[in-house]
Amino acid sequence: MIKISVTCTLLLLHSALFAPGAYATWFTGKDLYTTAHQRLLEGETSASFESMIQAWQQTPNAEQRINLNDLLELAISEDCGHSLEQKVLPQWLSKLSIQREVIQNLNQVTLKVSIIGLTQAKITSIKLTKWPDETIIERSPVIEEGGDFSVEGRRLEKPVNAGLYKLAINAEGEQDWISWIILTAPSFKQRIGWKDSKNWRIERGQLSNSACPSPALSINLYDLNDTTWTPLWSDQVDGKLPTTLPKIEVPAGRYWLSVGLIDSRWQGEVSILDIQRITRPVDYPDF
Repeated sequence: MIKISVTCTLLLLHSALFAPGAYATWFTGKDLYTTAHQRLLEGETSASFESMIQAWQQTPNAEQRINLNDLLELAISEDCGHSLEQKVLPQWLSKLSIQREVIQNLNQVTLKVSIIGLTQAKITSIKLTKWPDETIIERSPVIEEGGDFSVEGRRLEKPVNAGLYKLAINAEGEQDWISWIILTAPSFKQRIGWKDSKNWRIERGQLSNSACPSPALSINLYDLNDTTWTPLWSDQVDGKLPTTLPKIEVPAGRYWLSVGLIDSRWQGEVSILDIQRITRPVDYPDF
């Protein structure tokens, strides 16, 4: 007998039942996994997401984790995740993004996660915890003029995998902002890599989510002697992605080139980015 995958089963059910008034009367179980499925198929996306949060809090086994990840992927396919959560950001927090990044240079692979945003308040601390008590980030951000801020956890020992995370942001004179974040499983296939010192390759992702923006490419060129790592030149490209550095106006010399492939989605008003980045030293004008 051929075993149908959870994802295929969910897609078939979603197509058949995700319509006003089309209720999944065949659901008889009362557990959170059944509730999350049923609510999603009945069009109650945010309620389904709440059930997913509760299910993750019950320490699911390996099969249940796969099921929850597939269910979240299906929920995201509705509108790229905007409907997952109804809670809005506070007035003092205009933008918020979680970035999960794999950085591959010629000698090693570095894992990184960042919290980035725009604020009108003095943020004193940002903490990202994987359920139940694994701290990923806990520090005060550097807030630039204009309100841009960021904190990051670098050189992580293991990937930031699928699961439930708690994000807490504290600011002077403001009520603490706390939110549950569910991350999907990261891609373990490297889709971007160097062809040679001048060019890189990009592989198409499998089963891309048509509800979300197409992947973008972030290109940055750095001075190797600048310890602040402020880009001398940068560009972000959507649509048809280049596979070589364009002609740019910088002095002849040795630089550090960074190219990142960005997949993006949302959880309500919070943007979630997965980035695969490659880096290497390059000589200009030889590239």
